[in-house]
Amino acid sequence: MSNIELYQGDCLEVIKKIPNESVDLILTDPPYGNIIKEEWDKKNDNPFNSELCKEFYRILKPTGNVYIWCGIGEKSRSLLSFIPILDEEFYFKDLITWKKKKGIGMRKGWLYTREECLWYVKDNKQFFWNKENQYSEEKRQTSNKNKCVPKSEYKRITNVWDDISEETCGNTKNKEKLHPCIKPIELMERIIKVSTVEGNVVLDCFMGSGSTGVAALNLYRKFIGIELDEKYFQIAQKRIQNVV
Repeated sequence: MSNIELYQGDCLEVIKKIPNESVDLILTDPPYGNIIKEEWDKKNDNPFNSELCKEFYRILKPTGNVYIWCGIGEKSRSLLSFIPILDEEFYFKDLITWKKKKGIGMRKGWLYTREECLWYVKDNKQFFWNKENQYSEEKRQTSNKNKCVPKSEYKRITNVWDDISEETCGNTKNKEKLHPCIKPIELMERIIKVSTVEGNVVLDCFMGSGSTGVAALNLYRKFIGIELDEKYFQIAQKRIQNVV
């Protein structure tokens, strides 16, 4: 396998061509449904379904991890719909909340400042977890009263991430808007670092503008990207080629 494989097309059709147990990490951001004005987000039939999830199970290694971005709110409850689909094939590990710096929402209601990421594994007894990359850059406070010797001088990263800003991903007033739902590269790198090692294969079957691919290549991983929309496929292709 080459370091990069990019496909424009329907993810369910393309993924059937991927060999059994050949992927180390599935990290993807499916359409949430009715969140934005893009046509691909208005479809009633969400492409993230049981059939696709069965393919995930087939191509994922026994040590593999699955991270699926989703949301919970008035306009979309993809978090609730994705869970039973993933539960059919995988073992649930955790729910990560990404707290954004800026909020959206109607005046009558709480300001919406969060996105969620579901973490599942194929086999809970042998999934890969890189212990060295589970720590933040913030040093822990030492206390003489604490007799336990910590394994690291740095604090462990929790399942609420408030230290990564969406302003780093290119969708600002002064920059070209790459994708309405783009995620920061640093966000993807955090997941890739803890769930893979160099040379492992990362799959994003809803590639969008290619942030997962850029993150994977930055960390010397192999990448498979699938995107249906021609416009965003070309954007992702260009961004990923610039890394190489």
